This record gives sequence, structure tokens and C-alpha cells, in this order.
Amino acid sequence: MADVENLVNKERQILDIFRLLIKAEQEKISAIQNYIEEFTETYDKQGVDPIKVVSHPVNAFLLVKHLSVDYGNLREYLKNDFIGAALEDIEKIRSSTRFPEEEDIKGAAEGFVRLQRTYKISTENFSSGLIPGIAPARPMTSFECHLIGHRLALEKHHLHAASWLEMALKKLKEGKETPKEQTKEIESLDWLQYSYHQLGNPYAALELSRKVKELDPNFPTVDSNVEFYTNMMKDMPENVLETVKSQPRPPVLTDHGGAYEALCRGEGILRPNVTKQLRCYYETYNNPVLRAQPVKIELAHVSPDIFVIHDVALVSQMERVKEVAMKHLQRATVVKPGSVGTEFAKIRISKSAFLDEPADPVIATVNKRIAQVTNFDMKHAEHLQVANYGIGGHYNAHYDFFRNPNDPNTKQIEEHKGDRIATLLMYMTDVEAGGATTFPSINVTLFPQKGSAAFWYNLYRDGKGDVRTLHEGCPVLAGNKWVSNKWIREVGQHVFRPCALFKDSPNITDF
Repeated sequence: MADVENLVNKERQILDIFRLLIKAEQEKISAIQNYIEEFTETYDKQGVDPIKVVSHPVNAFLLVKHLSVDYGNLREYLKNDFIGAALEDIEKIRSSTRFPEEEDIKGAAEGFVRLQRTYKISTENFSSGLIPGIAPARPMTSFECHLIGHRLALEKHHLHAASWLEMALKKLKEGKETPKEQTKEIESLDWLQYSYHQLGNPYAALELSRKVKELDPNFPTVDSNVEFYTNMMKDMPENVLETVKSQPRPPVLTDHGGAYEALCRGEGILRPNVTKQLRCYYETYNNPVLRAQPVKIELAHVSPDIFVIHDVALVSQMERVKEVAMKHLQRATVVKPGSVGTEFAKIRISKSAFLDEPADPVIATVNKRIAQVTNFDMKHAEHLQVANYGIGGHYNAHYDFFRNPNDPNTKQIEEHKGDRIATLLMYMTDVEAGGATTFPSINVTLFPQKGSAAFWYNLYRDGKGDVRTLHEGCPVLAGNKWVSNKWIREVGQHVFRPCALFKDSPNITDF
């Protein structure tokens, strides 16, 4: 009987393990179901256009978070059981294309800061999915706010980091979230004290460090932090200490950039003497092909002349160009100073591809049309560059020409092509919000219009770079921005735009 009793007891232990295994597997099944439902409810419901959903920057971030952080957590949860075989199949699918990773949270966080600064959006509204002029997204959870704040702290964006971490704690305190949605309070508090310290507010940092110590007296570095901030405040003059204590929490985001950002918001005002010269007109360049359907031109600025050319390409042509480009898109680069090579740079956040005519017949068709509407020779023009700007995608202020009179480290010019005499920038999508092209030196803002193109001369008539053509691509606030660039070179353009000895020589044959 003793042996039977022992066997029964052993079996009971085994059954207890099985019961725990059943419970664990049920929890795993529940976790998988939640993962499926979270994606389906937002992006895959019947009648929902996922492209439209992710045009909202919060939804775009949530998709990145779902495909990176949420999947990573689920993957670890399921790793050590028979579901491993299914995970192997999933990994094969994931390895066939580039999926978002946790590192992409960095790009999303920096994009949020760019959007907040440019378009004056509070963290309260942003995290609630409420952006003026855009259909609302679901509110972000405290954990999601912590992800943004944590990443911004790592990247030393401490003002915005503090704002997002404060929002994480506020949402946690409201007590409306499930455990899965909640941030770990102690982690948010610790990163928040660090950001306040970097912002010169040891009073707030000390309060937060004491709160960390209350939650976990053995939390790493908490004792040294409390001691450090206490001593720092002891050494402060009374008036300085009072000023520090009066600093608001959460911090007020007052940095909304300068003239560049104001132009992105459409706040630029043209000079009256420029406004009175603006007009719209038809142009044929005495080309018989254009007599039946002249080029529609809108003069957006004079001296320098900035044009908007309408109906440059058909919708079907633009869609085909995007389809071809999708196969070749890579992170965009810029030309390195003093060379003809390229490099990655934070000033340009987009994906791009250069398409030559053998790539698809539509490229030759578009190039021919660009030649028609500009009256320029395309023989030495660069390949059509197609660029896609997603969440917060932008291109900082820059010149398109290489021969910069203000830059001794000017980029090298290929002699058989010459410099970039002109630029045509065609918009291949409407953009729901943001994404304008601005010219800061002359207060011009051009908002994307599908099928239209901005066109300007980069060089004076004597071949020197016109620094007034400094321009930038504003951050995309909502929607998906596709553009194609055609950089037209000097060589071969002597008929339409002949050279001159002086930069202010009259424009003989300009629009």
C-alpha cells in the first residue's frame, strides 16, 4: 500500500504539472487570440481600408508596435513548446521580407517629435489619437506612451521624453487599462527622473526617485540618485531653487521651430509685389503636339520663378510608376560633399528608387511627358527618382544644385552632364495632412496635388547656384506621400535656356 500511495502521490504531482501546462496553454491560446483580434479589429475588418487606417500617424505607430514589440513578446511566450514548429514557419515568412523591429520604435518616436514640433500637437492630443483635421485613432496605452518616452530619453530628446513618460504615468493612474496595456510604473518613473535631471530640474528628479524607492527600496542606483539630487539642491541658491520648484509638470512643449515649421503649417505670407504678379496660363512652346492640349502652368512665385505644372501624368501612369518603384525602394540617401557618391543622413527620412527607362515602358512615357511640359532636353537628365515618405517622413532644407557659391566643399560635377539646371518634382498622391514643399528664403509653400508638379530653375543664367531655391519637404502628418523627381542637367539646354555672362541676364525664353 505504501508503494501504491507513493505512486498515487507522484501521479498527483504529474497531474498538477499537467494542469499547470493546460492553464499555460490556455493562456497562450488566449494571447494568440488577443494578438489576432488586435490586428483584425483595427486593420483587417470587412470594409476597412488598411492603407487609410495607417495614414494616421498613431495608427502607423501602432502597426509598427504590433508587428515588432507585440510579436516579440508573443514569440518569447510561445518559444519553448510544440508551437515552436509554427514559430519556425512564421520566421520563414518574416525572413522573406523586412518586418519592423524594436529598433523601428526609435524612428517612430523621433517622427512623433518632428510632427509635434512642426504642427503644434500636444502629447495629450497625440496620445489620444486626436489630431486636428484627421479621423481619430484609438488612444494609446500607458505602455505605448512609455515606449515612446523611453526611446526619446535614449536619444536625448528629454523635453518630449518627459512629456510622454508623464502621459504614461497619467494613463496608468487612471486605472482603465488591462494588465497587458499597462506600463511598469517603476520603469517609467526611473526614466522620467533621468529626463528631468537632464532638463535641469533636480527637484522633480528627487521626487520621482523617492517614489521609485517607495516601490522598490532595492531598485538599482535609487539610493545614489536620491543622495545626488538631495546634495545638488542643498548647494542651490534659494532663488534658483524656487525657480526649479516652480517648473511645470508635465513640461510645456513650447518649441515649435521657426520659419521653416511655420511654412509647413501654411503660415507664410508672400510680399505684395510678388502676389500681384502671380497668374495661371497655358503654354505650348510652339510645339504642335501641345496645341490641342496646352500645358497648364501656375506661377507660384517670381524671382526666383517657382511654377506648378498641372496634369503632368495620368493616374494610371503614376500608379504604374509606384508599382515599379516598390520593388526597388531603399532608404533614401543624399550626395556627399566633395564627391559624386551618396550617404545616409537624418536630414532625409524616406525610401527612394532611381528608375531608368528599361525598368518599365511607363518610365519612358513619363520622361517624354516631362520633356514636353518643361521644354527641356532629357538626354542628360538623371534617372527618374521615386520617393515615398511615411510617418513623419521629411527632407530638411537643401539645394538641388552642386555648384554652391557659399560652400567651399561643393559637390563634384560630372562635366559631360553639368550641374542641375532645373528640378521637376511631381506629386503622385494627395496627402491628407502635411507633406508640403516649402522654400524658406521666399516664403513659398506648395501643398501636394496628385498629378501636379513643382518646377524651378536651380541656377542663375551664368550657371551659379541660386541660393533662393533652398527648399524642404515637410513632415507627413497623415497619409502617404509619393513623389518623383527629375533633375535636369545643364548640357544640351542651350536652345531653351542659353547661358549668359551675368546671373541677372534677362530670361529670353523662360516660361
